[in-house]
Parts: sequence; structure tokens; C-alpha cells
Amino acid sequence: MKKLSTSLHEVAISGNEKVYSDTIEANELNPLLAVYNIIINVGTSVAHTRDVKYVRAFNFIVSLTFLVTLGYLAAAIFWESWVWISLLTAGELLCITSLTLNAYGKINISRYLFLIVINVLMYVSALLIGPLAGIEHHLILAVALPFLVFDYRRVYEIGVSVVLSVALLTSYQFSSGLLVQYNLNEKIQAVIGQISMFSQITVLLAMVIQFARTTNESEVELETSKAHMQLQTSELKRSNNDLEQFAYIISHDLKAPVRNISSFMNLLQVKHAEGMNEEAKEFVRYSHSGAKRLERLIDDVLAYCRIGTNLPSPVPVNLNDVVNTIRFELREKVNNCNGSINIEKDLPIVNNVHASLMYHVFQNLISNGLKFNRKEQPQVNVTWTNSLNHYTFAVSDNGIGISKEYSATIFQMFKRLHTEQEFDGTGIGLAICKKIVEYYHGEIWFESSPENGTTFYFTVRKF
Repeated sequence: MKKLSTSLHEVAISGNEKVYSDTIEANELNPLLAVYNIIINVGTSVAHTRDVKYVRAFNFIVSLTFLVTLGYLAAAIFWESWVWISLLTAGELLCITSLTLNAYGKINISRYLFLIVINVLMYVSALLIGPLAGIEHHLILAVALPFLVFDYRRVYEIGVSVVLSVALLTSYQFSSGLLVQYNLNEKIQAVIGQISMFSQITVLLAMVIQFARTTNESEVELETSKAHMQLQTSELKRSNNDLEQFAYIISHDLKAPVRNISSFMNLLQVKHAEGMNEEAKEFVRYSHSGAKRLERLIDDVLAYCRIGTNLPSPVPVNLNDVVNTIRFELREKVNNCNGSINIEKDLPIVNNVHASLMYHVFQNLISNGLKFNRKEQPQVNVTWTNSLNHYTFAVSDNGIGISKEYSATIFQMFKRLHTEQEFDGTGIGLAICKKIVEYYHGEIWFESSPENGTTFYFTVRKF
């Protein structure tokens, strides 16, 4: 079933890619179509996914307006109506400006500017040409424009544009005679009226068809994107499962021979100590120590791989119980170094987590605060703050500190800042902390400076 699902995704993606490649081939064969596609897609690269179809519809409307205005401009030049020529030229410049703003990513400003100015230009043109031309009827089309170029959730923008168009259309009934001295003669007005009626019907049909086309294209692109994402998620999940299984098997199979090496080195040291010189004893100690370190390393890798797998359902966890358990387990180490583990105030009860994973995070951070410390009285302080959506925990110490240059690498696997002789460890502890915190959709970071201690912060969501 899984293979069938993957195959279906691949078929969907390959099918949509074929459509895309066919479009490219069509563009190469038809330069006009190539130019059209360039204009239609101006600004789509910076638009939100759900706005892409509206930007394309807007670009089409601007292009269509440019062509229609060009036709009117030719008529105005023929009849030598210089005032009307000025208005139509302003309309052409508006179209060019709108597309230019889109090209620079100013898609919202472009739409606001176009909708406001085009309404005003149509209104003034209707007053200049005369009532018989019917130019004011273009304002009816303008009422529909915001619904084609804005998402329906943009209520404010749509409302303002509609109110402007309706207000201008209504006021025309009372102001149509204001510029009568500039009106064209009735015969010309009648011709323009016929042209205007034809252009309005053509523009309306073209806008509806183009909007349907861009909507369909956007849905195809969205489906392709979703199919790609689902396929990549599936592949990533499978790869992670394979990697974790591989790491588990390797870790499990390595532990037995490592234990054998450690045991035999121990027996060799006990039974044949009298027959070995000091150099041989030192070699045995190094081998025994290396085997023990390798065993710890395998255990840590295994713990890292198991994070997030085979866990029970998350439950509310009282972090006071978790930290008190850690304090009890570390009591001997704390006494030996004359240190202390302090909790500023009672820790919260955190929902939807696992006690075992929270134990790993606090145990690593607290034990590191004691280990990487050369003070006579090492101190580790646990504090927390409460915000709207998450808790922020801080584990601070007065230890050796961490240089800022390690900010990007400190949470990587096997990253050690000191030699084994200085401080023991495998370099996986902080990587485990990071993986656990991110498993709960939190963040982890630190603030520190050399010899001035370190504070590790991590967040846990409340819900």
C-alpha cells in the first residue's frame, strides 16, 4: 500500500512536470506567449502562495486595461481630444507603474494604486466625453475588480475599493453636466458608446476566463507542491527510520565485543599483574579505559537514536520530582566537590511530555555544570520563567564557561571542547538535549563567557 501511494505521488508529480515542460516548449515556439507569461507572473515570486492567483489576475487586468486604453487613445488622437488624450496617457502610465511595482515586490501598493487611480480616471473621462458615450459604465466593472485581485479575506481592501466605485458611479448622475463644454459632439459620443459597450463585454468575459484559468493553474501548482512535500516527508521519514534502525543494530552488535575486550583486559590485569612490567600494565590500563569509553559512547548513541521512539503517551510531569531525583543521584558527586544544586522556586508541572526525556535534559545540563567547573565550590542553579505559550528553563553554573565561537557547534554529535584527560565524556550529551527539546517543539541555547560560567536555556510548550 505504501509503494502504491508513493507511485501515485510520483505519477502526479511527473504529470504536472510534463504540463510545466509543455508550457516551456510552447513559450519557446511562440514569443508572444512567452511575453504574456512573463507579464502575467510579474511579482508572483514574492507573493504568498494563496495570493499568487490574485496577483496573476491583477497582472492580466492591468495588461487588458493597457490594451483597451491604447484603443481609446488611438480614437482620442483621431478626434484630437487633447484633454482626453492626457487622461488616457495617464492611464497607460498607471498600468506600466503597477507592473513595475509588482516587479519590485510592492504587490499590495500596486493594487491599491491601480484600483484608486483607475476609478478616478474613468470618472473624469466620463465627464469629459459626455453622457452618450457610456464611459461611466466602466465603473460597474470596477466594482468587480477588487474581488478578482484580492483574497476574499481582505475585507477592508475590497470594501474600500467597492465603496469608491459605487460612490463615483452614484455621484456621476449629479455631476455629468459639470464639464459639458469639453464634451465631444453627440455623433462621436454615440460611436464611442458602441465601442464602450463592446469593450465592457469583452473585458468582463476576458477577466472571468482568465481568473478561472489562473485559479486552475494555482490549484495545479499547489497540488504539485503538496505532492512533492508529501513524497519528501515520506522519504525523509523512511530514511530516518532506516538510519535509527541501522544505528540501533550497530550499537547493539558492538556492545558485546566491547564488553568482552573490557572484561578480558580486566582479567589480564588481575591474574597476570605480577608478570607484567610497568609499561605493559600501562598499555592494559589504556586498553581497558578505551573499551569503557567506547561502551559509554555506544550507550549514548543508542540513547540518541531512541529519542522519540516507542514512547508511551505524553502525560503531565512534575519537574520537581525529576530534578529531586537527579539531586539524589548526584549527591555523592556534589559532596565530593563541595558543590550545590539550587532550585530558585518550585518547578511547574509540564503537560504532554515524558518524564524520562525531561530527566535526560536536566541530568545532562546539571551534571555538566558540576563537571566543567574548577571552582572550590561549584554551583548549579535551576530557574524558570512563565510566558503565554511556553516555559523557559535556565540551568546556570559558575564553571569554566564556553567561548562564543562554539555557539554553532556545541550541540553537534561528538563535539568535545576539551580532551579526555581534562574532562571525561563522549560529546553527545548536549546533542541529546537538543534533540529532546526540539522533539517537544522547543528551543535550546546558551549564554556564556570563558571562566564566567554558563547558562543553558531551553523552552517547553505549555500545550
